[in-house]
Amino acid sequence: MSTQPTILVLGATGKVGAKIAQILAQSGDVKVVAGVRSPNKIKTLEAIGIEIRHLDLDRQETLAPALAGIDRALLLTGYTVDMLKQSKAFLDTAKQTGVEHIVHIGASGAPTNEVAHWGWHQFIEKYIEALGFSFTHLRPEAFMQNLLSFGWLNKGVLTNYIANARWSWVSCDDVALVAAVTLRCHQEHRGQIYPLGYEAATMPEIAKELTEIIGKPFQVDNHSPEEFLETVLKAGGDPAYMQCIYHQLKLNIANAIPEADATFDNFEQITGQKPTTWQSLIQQERSSFIY
Repeated sequence: MSTQPTILVLGATGKVGAKIAQILAQSGDVKVVAGVRSPNKIKTLEAIGIEIRHLDLDRQETLAPALAGIDRALLLTGYTVDMLKQSKAFLDTAKQTGVEHIVHIGASGAPTNEVAHWGWHQFIEKYIEALGFSFTHLRPEAFMQNLLSFGWLNKGVLTNYIANARWSWVSCDDVALVAAVTLRCHQEHRGQIYPLGYEAATMPEIAKELTEIIGKPFQVDNHSPEEFLETVLKAGGDPAYMQCIYHQLKLNIANAIPEADATFDNFEQITGQKPTTWQSLIQQERSSFIY
């Protein structure tokens, strides 16, 4: 009889969740279950031996069957205010079904009360603790891959909504690796809060680095937070969540978020590897940046 722990990964069809599931499956010492809302995109997961279970955070009746027999779980929600009710329902059910350890991917822990969705994640962290789970809280800063996945980069033009503000950045793959390590080796990381941000840069600085590495000019196209909000709402973004991002951008431009460019030295200790830099990411994703 197998004694391998069983780990549930939410968001396993997304960029970060899929990478976490793959890393765990490749380790060979845990059983990986992907909780997915839609059967789309699961063939890749099934091909590497990951069990698929239907789990819809908005449908209470799917939670207990998906969580049956799970020892550890990754909690990762989408970009809507519904993350609050979704997380509570998931955690309540996980407690009832005997889940021991929760790794939660939240957001920046910068010391401000003015960015609402960062506070939502901190409420979720406290609820995890209140229910008595063993836990690891991950607090990633801005994702480097947002330049590509959000369409901020198009044929040598980098859309910029933060003027000359400097952000702390982290690669999605680095977040995934930390999550996988803290799920596999939960005893070593229980009770820890890990901020994840490893290089600080402005949008003009990123454009300059792209120009130097790719060998073609990259320009910055400045837009206002108001234009950001209009664009994302037209695209169907959740109004409550996108208002949070809008206010964050305005605060960034005003240099009113303390430690917005803070970087951290915990990655090598957690993973045994060096974190991704903008230089290494641009080189790795070179084909995506060429125009």
